[in-house]
Amino acid sequence: MSRFAYHTDDDDPGEGGVVSVAPANSKVAARGGVNRQAGVPGPDELLLDIGMLARTPGMRYKHRVGIPVGAIAELGAVTEVVGNVVLTNTGAALLLSGQVRSTLEMECTRCLQPTRQDVVTDLEESFDLIAENTAYAQGEVKIVDENVEAAVVEGTILNLGDLLRQNLLLAAPLQPLCAGGCSNGVSVLEDELDTVVTSTPLAGLGELWAKRQHATEE
Repeated sequence: MSRFAYHTDDDDPGEGGVVSVAPANSKVAARGGVNRQAGVPGPDELLLDIGMLARTPGMRYKHRVGIPVGAIAELGAVTEVVGNVVLTNTGAALLLSGQVRSTLEMECTRCLQPTRQDVVTDLEESFDLIAENTAYAQGEVKIVDENVEAAVVEGTILNLGDLLRQNLLLAAPLQPLCAGGCSNGVSVLEDELDTVVTSTPLAGLGELWAKRQHATEE
C-alpha cells in the first residue's frame, strides 16, 4: 500500500502512477508543491491511502492504472487492467472518475466454451466527507462509502482492486458469445426446446380429451 506524493502540474511523476495537484493555499503548495516522503504509488497498486486527499479541499489526483493479469481476484482478466482514475476533493465530497479496460475470460452462453470479451467501463463514484471534531480526533475527516454491501473505502484506504473488479464485471456482457456470434450448440438447444414444447403436461391432457370425445361420438 502506498500514499500519494504531491506534484505541481509541471512536475513529472516519473515511473510512479500518479500526478497530484495541491490547491494554491495549501501547505504542500507553500513547500513548492512536492512532498517526496509520502511515496508514489505505482500503476499496479491495489490499496491507496487517500487520507491526505480527504483532509485537503481542492486537491486532485490523476492516477495511471496498470494492474497485471491475475492481481485482481475473481475478475478473470487475461490482459492487464489499464486506464486512469481521477480523485477530486470538493470539500463536501470525494469524487472519483476515470476509465479502465481489460479483456475478461467468460463462458459462452451457447456452447459453454471459454470466450474472451473486451470490456471498457467508465468510473463514476462519490464519497461523502464528514469532519469529526472529538477529543480523540480533532479535525479528522471521515470518508463515507454508502454502499455498505460492496464498500471500497475503509478508513482512509481506497481498495482500488475491488472498485475495478466490481465495475468491470458490471460492464461485462450478461450473455457473452464466442467470436462471430457462436453457431456452436444452436441445433442442440433447438432440439431441447422442441422436446420441452411437445412433452408438456397440457399436451397429455389434450390427447386424453380427444380420446374421450371420440368415444362419446361412437
